[in-house]
Amino acid sequence: MAAAKLNTLLQTKVIESQPEACYLLGKLEGILSRSIEEKTETYSFLIPLVRTLVSKTYELLFMNLHLPSLPPTNGSPSFFEDFQEYCSSDEWQVYIDKYIIPNMKQYEENSFRHDHEQMALYWKDCYEAFMVNMHKRDRERGESKLKFQEHFVEPFSRKARQENLRYNSMLRQLNSQHTATLRQWRAAQLYLLSERGPWSEMKRRPIHWKLSNVENFSRMRLKLVQNYNFSSHQEASDLRDNLGAHQTQPSSESLLLEVVKQVKVSDLEDDVLELPEEDTAASSNLDDKDEQSQKEKLILSEDCELITIIDVIPGRLEITTQHIYFFDGSIEKEEGVGFDFKWHLSQIREIHLRRYNLRRSALEIFLTDQTNYFLNFNKEVRNKVYSRILSLRSPNISGTRSPQELFKASGLMQVW
Repeated sequence: MAAAKLNTLLQTKVIESQPEACYLLGKLEGILSRSIEEKTETYSFLIPLVRTLVSKTYELLFMNLHLPSLPPTNGSPSFFEDFQEYCSSDEWQVYIDKYIIPNMKQYEENSFRHDHEQMALYWKDCYEAFMVNMHKRDRERGESKLKFQEHFVEPFSRKARQENLRYNSMLRQLNSQHTATLRQWRAAQLYLLSERGPWSEMKRRPIHWKLSNVENFSRMRLKLVQNYNFSSHQEASDLRDNLGAHQTQPSSESLLLEVVKQVKVSDLEDDVLELPEEDTAASSNLDDKDEQSQKEKLILSEDCELITIIDVIPGRLEITTQHIYFFDGSIEKEEGVGFDFKWHLSQIREIHLRRYNLRRSALEIFLTDQTNYFLNFNKEVRNKVYSRILSLRSPNISGTRSPQELFKASGLMQVW
């Protein structure tokens, strides 16, 4: 079917130039010679095409001069066998090699190179048009994005920041209000239910105590405070000893005790209650004098970690000419609960070099109110922060030498 369609196309096609005729004959002769060498059935389908092409280009390619022994193509019954033998003759091979093949190659170069250049120009124009359109689209999209940010994103961000500030301020106010109310309630309870109070009970409930978090200079906790959240852990003891939990009816006293247990006071609030008022007033007067004498300037700002018993809080330490600030950078800070601190230089009593995770990268700062803070830095930053704090020459800083220096100065290694 394909051979018949190609034969019809060759019969109807007008061949005007010799290079085109050489191109068709050269391509067809290459396929024909391979089929003769391989002895396939393709030869029987190509013979009608060869006969049609030779008869149309006989005079155009001057075959009467170059191929005098060519078998006749005008309906000869033996053309199939005769042309197969003629293809292996020297006359046909010389004609193909010397005349047909050079013209075929020249036709390919002239025609296909021009088509390739046209296609290259076409794709180049398409690419340039695509880039111009994309640039216009990006510019329009950028303008629309800027307008969207200006009219929607920025107002929303400002409103969100204001709302977060308002919410955090409300939480601080509620926390301070709750702390003040709790203090007043405890003072009234102590006044009314004490041994000499008007509502003192003949059979008093046992009062449980615990060590206060306030420490002295030797890191000793010498004061007892009342433990409002005492628990004997009887149920846990029974479960440990395989005795089972006791099922008892709750009495009115136990219910009242349970209500008192639900009121929890953090360690920070206890510390604030134990601080004397004179120290607070003195420190505030000192702050006012320093602020009046000189303007506060930033000296050093470094990233660090505040190490607590149960958590490591990332943040930033800033040292100024009057204060030391710690700004909490954790996620909990964004939720309204943070560990921001501000210490006046006169409140620092001691500062020591410490190790954290076996690395010499930490500092421990002791304040005059018996509190201490453990800060971890990079190894190089730790020494720089230490030297900067010492260079401020705070009047209360003492005991800043390392344990090795203290041991050497003690004279215990001297040989008598």
